[in-house]
Amino acid sequence: MNERNFKGVWIPKQIWECPTLTLQEKVFFTEIESLDNDEGCFASNGYFAEFFGLSKTRVSLVIKSLDRKSTRLN
Repeated sequence: MNERNFKGVWIPKQIWECPTLTLQEKVFFTEIESLDNDEGCFASNGYFAEFFGLSKTRVSLVIKSLDRKSTRLN
């Protein structure tokens, strides 16, 4: 994993209080947002699998779920 200037995370109220997101989805959302460099997040499923200690299959399922739910977050 690449080193980055990282000092912590902040979870927006709308995400933290969203009853339809699981805790895992909230954490994924926060990591994706922290990697967004104004051009989007281009981290691979392999990156997230290593970062969170999950299988690539599980990462794919979480991201797909977030994608489905994202229209309700905006």
